[in-house]
Amino acid sequence: MKPRAVLAAATVAALSMAAASQTQAYDATRARQDWVLNCMGCHTADGSGIPGKVPALRNSLGHFVSLPEGRQFVMRVPGAANSALNDAELANVLNWLLATMNEQSRPASFKPYTAEEIAAHRRPALTDVARTRMKLVKELQENGVNAVPEHY
Repeated sequence: MKPRAVLAAATVAALSMAAASQTQAYDATRARQDWVLNCMGCHTADGSGIPGKVPALRNSLGHFVSLPEGRQFVMRVPGAANSALNDAELANVLNWLLATMNEQSRPASFKPYTAEEIAAHRRPALTDVARTRMKLVKELQENGVNAVPEHY
């Protein structure tokens, strides 16, 4: 192979790897493990929650993060804010959830969570989750989004 062809192939490969790393801002294996150990017990294996007791995260979390206050809401609910996960691990799980269980509801403009963002906003944990959630659901409804139920 000619030196130019080798250089071109190496450049294409490097650019492809860089693009792939930007589009997947999470470690799926680690996120799944952290989900199983810290979240699945209440939110269930598929993220559908328990009707009347635990909210579904599947196909709803993406709607919440479309709102500035909703983006903070998902990291400040007590289960997330007070979890044993460190900031990077929580960012990883949220990014994984948004990519795998909320691909239809996640806004196209979604920017992945970072450990720095989580550290800056995860605490204090919300004390009135139901009222904050209801406010966000109303705002979503005003924006024409009716996919998130008012009550879980």
